[in-house]
Amino acid sequence: AGLSNEQQENVWALWAKGESIRLIARTIGVSQTPVRTLLRRHGGVKPPPRARNRRHLSLSEREEISRGLAAGLSCRVIAARLGRHHTSISREVARHGGPGTYRAASADAGAWRNARRPKPSRLHRDPALSSLVAAKLERGWSPTQIAHWLRREQQDSLSHESIYHALYTGQIRAPRQGSLLRSGRSLRHARVAKPRQRRGVLRNMASIHDRPASVEDRAEVGHWEGDLIMGRRPSAVATLVERSTRLVRVVALPDGYKADAVRDALIENLADVPPQFRRSLTWDRGREMAFHDQVTHALGMQVFFCDARSPWQRGTNENTNRLLRQYLAKNADLRSFTQTDLDTIATRINERPRKVLGWASSHDAFTDSLNTINGALTG
Repeated sequence: AGLSNEQQENVWALWAKGESIRLIARTIGVSQTPVRTLLRRHGGVKPPPRARNRRHLSLSEREEISRGLAAGLSCRVIAARLGRHHTSISREVARHGGPGTYRAASADAGAWRNARRPKPSRLHRDPALSSLVAAKLERGWSPTQIAHWLRREQQDSLSHESIYHALYTGQIRAPRQGSLLRSGRSLRHARVAKPRQRRGVLRNMASIHDRPASVEDRAEVGHWEGDLIMGRRPSAVATLVERSTRLVRVVALPDGYKADAVRDALIENLADVPPQFRRSLTWDRGREMAFHDQVTHALGMQVFFCDARSPWQRGTNENTNRLLRQYLAKNADLRSFTQTDLDTIATRINERPRKVLGWASSHDAFTDSLNTINGALTG
């Protein structure tokens, strides 16, 4: 990569802190090219440090071999002194020039150099498995979902980290290594905290701390979390996720994201949900929910609000928004998405197997709950 060992260590340290390639290059005093080359070569993942195998000959043992050969000792005698098998010593001597030219330092350097060889992953060696994984990635599945699906359906122990590593290092057979991940990334980035934003103050807010226990333990279906996903200003969509089944709904906002437009869109969209599954809605303190009391009146569902600057209190929705970014980019005009388009995106997510649901899909979990309610009502 054109970088010294010290510079490479500095690159990895700064990359782990979430610094940009430009800032890293400026900090260590080089151009961006060698920094980018180093990161891309390893997919943004620092390789583990090399270490000698304890079973291999050490430099001190090679020096003993060199001294023994100079003294005219046989390989068997030298091996006995070192506690090694005589064939290990004879192969070592033959590999590095023979008894007359064997030198400990050059033999040790050559062995260290020869031991460094590429070790391709299973996905690189197995085209059929690679194609299967790529097909699942193209359907929007995450590496974790694929790994558990393989374990359950094919008794295959391939790990999700192996899939990530193969993608980041270009070993998986895919058109573009980064395009198959939901994030669109081709390098692994460090997770760093984003700056917090100040929010407006709403009237008559019900605090998240006043929610009933049935909301907290997710035992009851019908409690939702919501938020806005922003695109290129002034476009946005509203996102809703049911806390128990993780069912996702994405709501078009063709008229913008002011409070009246959000109110009308939420009421129209959630009116399709059976009343038994419209129990509560948890939102952050965004001013788009200024008419939350009218949403409550129209839908019969209490709206609760998170504490200021506490997005983790709607963790399910935050995770859902991250999944949706695969389809709804920050620089896209989200007004160009029709409600049908957004329903299609939601369906793709709702039909994926989810770890939290025992690898069932959100669609199946919600449908099962709906059938249970309908059966109780008709029974």
